[in-house]
Amino acid sequence: MRNGMLSAILALLLVAFATANAETLAPDALIERMQAGGLVVYWRHAATDRSHDDYDLSDMDDCEGQRNLSTRGREQARQVGKGFEHYAIPVEQVLTSEFCRNWETAHYAFGDYEIRTELYNLPIIQDDERREDLIEGLRGHLNTPPRDPKQNIVVVGHDLNLRHAADVEIEEAEMAVFEPHADGPRLLGTLKPDDLGKR
Repeated sequence: MRNGMLSAILALLLVAFATANAETLAPDALIERMQAGGLVVYWRHAATDRSHDDYDLSDMDDCEGQRNLSTRGREQARQVGKGFEHYAIPVEQVLTSEFCRNWETAHYAFGDYEIRTELYNLPIIQDDERREDLIEGLRGHLNTPPRDPKQNIVVVGHDLNLRHAADVEIEEAEMAVFEPHADGPRLLGTLKPDDLGKR
């Protein structure tokens, strides 16, 4: 009986997983949906130099103590910015973590951005209450539509924050696109920088 129940639960989970994946949009359709506005684009910072990690975060304005963008990462950020421009994807606001790799990603892509402390990198935080505040803060961002429904909001953040807030995992430079909804943010699909290349 117990094995039968576990099998049934597993089957339901697999169906739910398949359904969720079936509902996500292919890159071309997702770009077209982004052109209409009303979405939140969560962008994990572009590729970084993995030869060293964050070692001194006492002064967030000092990039020397942080893991920063690689040359490839800067190219990816510019590529995404050009892609948004080429496809006329409207952006109302760009929000970013205060880590240098994040705001530099925003800078190379869009120029203007606003740093938000509630987007701080989750693994650095040891206090459980503060971690929960960050997770809830990101959920709030993902489910807050732009003031102008014909625009989009871009949030440049970190991987683990998104995994905890929305159970979505993306690689460096990838984007997860959400539609704010009364039942919580809905994942519409994901994009890589190359998906925004000119066609």
